[in-house]
Amino acid sequence: MLISLTQFNIQRPERVTYDFPLPNPSDLISHIKSKSLRSFLRNSDEILAKNNIEWKYEDLTEQKFLEWLPYYKEKMEEHNYVVRAKEEWYQEEIKKGHLLKGLFFYQKKKFVGSGIFVLHGNTANFAYKASDRISVSSVKGSSFGSIIEFMFLKLVAESGVYTTASSKSRNAFGFINTLGYLDYKLRFGYKIRPSPGIPLLNDVPVNESGVVLFFGLQNDKFILFCLQPELHRGKELFDKSRFLASEIPFKEIYY
Repeated sequence: MLISLTQFNIQRPERVTYDFPLPNPSDLISHIKSKSLRSFLRNSDEILAKNNIEWKYEDLTEQKFLEWLPYYKEKMEEHNYVVRAKEEWYQEEIKKGHLLKGLFFYQKKKFVGSGIFVLHGNTANFAYKASDRISVSSVKGSSFGSIIEFMFLKLVAESGVYTTASSKSRNAFGFINTLGYLDYKLRFGYKIRPSPGIPLLNDVPVNESGVVLFFGLQNDKFILFCLQPELHRGKELFDKSRFLASEIPFKEIYY
């Protein structure tokens, strides 16, 4: 179901961009916002070794990309995500003069995780990520996916070439993507902004509970909105406190 945002004087960027200003590599861990995430990622090398996981960071040839695509499609379908990476994407990026890199993880020689990156100018873009659902630690809030993301930040910071690491997502949390994904990005410390050149929409989809979180523009201010039915006013359907700590204002609205 789509809810009109005109009544609230809000426009919703279809996509948002997550920027992580890259510090000196030795200071990277201190720029992770969440204390628990910092503690976990500080031991990422030891955690990978304990779980018998090895990794390779290499130039992404077209052959390697095509070999990776079936794995990516399989993982997206497992999570009921839209399959966005296509064969044509590789050639389009090469024509733009971009450098493509791949980060691949193997557990006892079995392929278990990956990240695909586009490097251009002073920016390193995290284009695609796909991984197995494997537990690597008993620490609360830890995940294999966060290690993949941290390794990306670490590798591009160590290159000394790139000043910003970026990624993008659709802007409807709890419907297109999860509230957990947004929480994860905020805990990492990404700076969030409307993606340039992306349409501004006058509506937003809601999930089966009638709830959605999204970033919107209201009176030229960029705000994280929680839209929910009027009957939910005063109720705690989920822990909103994790979104209040963001530098971006958080506002609840009802319909």
